[in-house]
Amino acid sequence: MEAVSTAPLPNASLPQAMRRFVVHAFCLRGRASRSEYWWWMAVGTTAAVVFLLVIPRMLSGRWPQLDLGLHPFGWWGWRGIELFGPIAPTDPLSTLVAVYLWSSTVWVVATFIPGFTVAVRRLHDSNLSGWWVLLNLMPIGGFVLLLLALRRSRPEGARFDGDAALLERAAGWAPTGVVA
Repeated sequence: MEAVSTAPLPNASLPQAMRRFVVHAFCLRGRASRSEYWWWMAVGTTAAVVFLLVIPRMLSGRWPQLDLGLHPFGWWGWRGIELFGPIAPTDPLSTLVAVYLWSSTVWVVATFIPGFTVAVRRLHDSNLSGWWVLLNLMPIGGFVLLLLALRRSRPEGARFDGDAALLERAAGWAPTGVVA
């Protein structure tokens, strides 16, 4: 089995970035280059526009009525969103709506954790702790996180790479004697 590199891939193409997005889906160690992160953001934003605006418009014939909900601990999604009016279960459109709802749910579930981990790895590449990703829980924290993701790569970020770096750091913390 080939070892998976935790070093960032500078100037990654879209296929390379998405491959690494999937391969490193559950990896909090390592780093992601700016191109890896921003390709994911482009794909994720495009999917959000398609799922929240384009498909509802095509199915209902009108634009969704969006009401953003801003709460003390951040933006938790659409509040009072109305994508479709009442649809009878026998209406042929109800099958399309069900497929749409299932596919959008699968997309969110499949990309939530990988999207989180790529943000953590992007912060690592600019030598910041992954804990900064928790800024997303604050009202303007997501915007601040986007600004942090713009930072250039820093060589010091290599401290977040894989097990070898972790073992090397841990060796310095090992006790030298037995405490009685």
